[in-house]
Amino acid sequence: MNTMKLLQNVPTVAKAIIIAGMLGACQNEKDAIVSPGAEQAQNADDKNAKILADSKLISEGSRKLSYSGPRSLLAKEMLESHNYYIDYIYSAQSIQSNKYEISTNKKVTTITYTLDANGLCKESSVGNNFSGTTLFKYNENQQLVMAFNKFEPNERQEFKYSAEPAGQARLLSVSFYDKQNYKTKELTYSYAGTIPDLYPLNPDFLASGTGKYLPIFGKFSPYLIKMVTETQHTYHPHKEITSGEIYDYTFHPEGRVKTIKVTNLKTGNFHFLPERKYASAMSAN
Repeated sequence: MNTMKLLQNVPTVAKAIIIAGMLGACQNEKDAIVSPGAEQAQNADDKNAKILADSKLISEGSRKLSYSGPRSLLAKEMLESHNYYIDYIYSAQSIQSNKYEISTNKKVTTITYTLDANGLCKESSVGNNFSGTTLFKYNENQQLVMAFNKFEPNERQEFKYSAEPAGQARLLSVSFYDKQNYKTKELTYSYAGTIPDLYPLNPDFLASGTGKYLPIFGKFSPYLIKMVTETQHTYHPHKEITSGEIYDYTFHPEGRVKTIKVTNLKTGNFHFLPERKYASAMSAN
């Protein structure tokens, strides 16, 4: 994998909203690797968002997830259609993910996540030479406010949240900047009421060296997002191009997201994101 690409190959609005639709508390899976302080913060989360260890997400479309250990840590992620799987290895204050080709069992890349005292990722390094290193900064509510290239700090993502109390603050926007400190894109989020996201995933657009299924990047929003607006910026001369998408959800009986219909605001065209399946029912808590 190349050095960190905060702004290259960034998903389209559609993909950015897998993100958005799933932006929510990433603390539902805190494990043995997480400090007691982080576990206390997790226990204070909305009870409706508590998931039993045996009710994990086991597939998203053709992507399969498996877990192990007494606390059901994510152990393997497999996508046969793309000929790869990822193994996760845990230690006191870090997680290592090793990606392999299925056909050859050859290791493709390694990512190391270094955690802070709260169990949040403070640094991710791609490859053995640590050439692709991302640093992460959080606010007092343990929400991610900045992800940036350690060696090119202008290349970054900035996150803004609502002023609601801790646990209720929701993501409002994400701004993307390149190495020359030009804003290249901004995503803004709108919500339709307070439909809870009972099994949140990480944004797909996060910097290189992040994992969608690892709950170590803070709490983005407790609610499901209804609309994402994307504004792209070009320069010389400066122009802004805006597009948007609406999200409609179907749910499993206990309230977790099953499918997401994504509709383009301008054209009316739509598509469905991969269906999500879970191991069992949620806790009654």
